[in-house]
Amino acid sequence: MYRWPDANMLTTIFHDPAHLLQTTIAFILFTTEWYHIWGHTLILFRIRMLPRKDLVRIRLYFLFDLLSVFCSSFLFTGKLRWLAVIHAAQHAYYYIFWEKTGFAKKIINWSSLDYLKTNLRNRWELDSIFGTAFDIMVHICMTYYLGQYLNVVQVTCSLTIVQVGIMLLLFGPYFAWANPSNIPAWVQKRLAPDKLKDPDVVPSWIFGRAGDSGNENKS
Repeated sequence: MYRWPDANMLTTIFHDPAHLLQTTIAFILFTTEWYHIWGHTLILFRIRMLPRKDLVRIRLYFLFDLLSVFCSSFLFTGKLRWLAVIHAAQHAYYYIFWEKTGFAKKIINWSSLDYLKTNLRNRWELDSIFGTAFDIMVHICMTYYLGQYLNVVQVTCSLTIVQVGIMLLLFGPYFAWANPSNIPAWVQKRLAPDKLKDPDVVPSWIFGRAGDSGNENKS
């Protein structure tokens, strides 16, 4: 899949502006797609998550996610456009109806630290799980085709950048990302799990009996 650079390849890269531009774009898209893969995987396996109040504020991330796949598929590789359309429809829905509809609120809740502090944490939300897994799969497919334009050194540099970014942004002390089993005190203060049982925030039809039990606890 990936090629080791040789003299001819290096000569082409530095003496052919079009090839240099193509490689640069592939490198940027490849790096972006791998960042998405890591981010979604950490949430899917409950390794790093955000408080709900912070998650609500990053609505633009869904647009960024949509555009990265659109550019990778439609504008660059020309591969798997049908898959990119499904991905775009999924993310466009969440971007447009963010914090407005039941399904949009549900994915926000499920992806948040607050969710794991409620009696809902042991539920298998299959739509959210499969939706996130689908998202990861789409990004993996994009990296496969983008990788055809890069050599081993470029791929290694890209993955190194991604790893550094993940460690700084998602594992660093600068933002509210935290491990659900070891939440810092200042992040704990940003949680409001009781609101997840409030029908004004989460429509009761989403949680069914769990919503009813939440109302009983209030009384």
